[in-house]
Amino acid sequence: MPQPEQYRTIVDRAVELMRSRTEQPIRISAIARAVGVSERTLVRAFRAIHGTTPYRYLSWLRLLDARQALASRNGETVTEVATRFGFGELGRFSAAYRSAFGESPSATLRRSLQPEQEPPSPLVGCVE
Repeated sequence: MPQPEQYRTIVDRAVELMRSRTEQPIRISAIARAVGVSERTLVRAFRAIHGTTPYRYLSWLRLLDARQALASRNGETVTEVATRFGFGELGRFSAAYRSAFGESPSATLRRSLQPEQEPPSPLVGCVE
């Protein structure tokens, strides 16, 4: 049975791979193979280190990247962003997004499309 430090190494290597593939389909079995462990060991390592499964962790990374894309003013629609990060069912994407961030994906997109307002000058209202 691997020790906690071995679990940390396994998870770190898996997360590095996951981060590099958030826009591409990847199976947990492929991640386990790439890291050199069984799927069962990968699941145990994620549960020990992050308290969740590798699949849920990957979904969370994809949600984070989707949020960043929606806020980036790159002109993509919610559907395009969701699809790019592997969310085929838009209703589920929206529900997961709202649960994670407390707002709908379209609200994030709307906010990013608003013109940036410059902060007020510290000199406004000053009398010489």
